[in-house]
Amino acid sequence: MNTLAPVLFLSHGSPMRVLESSPANTFLKSLAGRIATPKAIVVVSPHWETTGLHFTQQAQLETIYDFWGFPNALNQIKYLPDSPEWLHQTLKRSLPHVAGTKRGLDHGAWSLLHLMYPKQNVPVVGLSLPRDASLAELYALGEQLAGLRAQGIMLVTSGMATHNLAALAYQGEPNSWALAFVEWLQHAVEQCNIQALLNYRQLAPGAQQSHPRDEHLRPLFIALGAAGAEPAKLIHDSWELKNGNNSSWLWGELNE
Repeated sequence: MNTLAPVLFLSHGSPMRVLESSPANTFLKSLAGRIATPKAIVVVSPHWETTGLHFTQQAQLETIYDFWGFPNALNQIKYLPDSPEWLHQTLKRSLPHVAGTKRGLDHGAWSLLHLMYPKQNVPVVGLSLPRDASLAELYALGEQLAGLRAQGIMLVTSGMATHNLAALAYQGEPNSWALAFVEWLQHAVEQCNIQALLNYRQLAPGAQQSHPRDEHLRPLFIALGAAGAEPAKLIHDSWELKNGNNSSWLWGELNE
């Protein structure tokens, strides 16, 4: 592979995205055709937070159904990609202190990859989100992962541009605080304003309401670190459940 593998931040939304037609569903189904097929994928989900840093150390990843109250059809989906030893060793060379853990992929990871690569033909390893890391440390973690791109390994970080479960609703337009936050976030990412992003909770309008707890935005900082000074492409922007924003970015080559 002559070019660097992409870095992605994808807003994963409700698990129902896998079953229901929506702009975000259509976007993810078409995304794999717009980028070069990677040799492998490292995926970070906000639904796997750990003390320290861990990766999924097993030859085939299981499907974790970490949700309740949804149609049984979601629990029938099996996403079981290979996770070969060479991929584990490659990851460990970039992250010497990462610990192996027997674990599958939660819905923050497999719901995206199932829509992008339904044939399950790209090897995957999951990387945890260290809850004890600062935003600057997450950015530095991304910098450590940047070298994987030259080896054809794509980094997929998962989350949501806004994530306030108490403010979700089946009807209604987004609140002003959500709109203001997304506008600020999109501009800061476009400008690669890392210092502003690292201080977003003090600087961004609507930050506290958009992310009462920010585990769904923290993976973005890993993506930013892996991308470095490379410009971001906003490749999707839609709303669901009133205040859930699906802004998603790519760093790398995009086939239009």
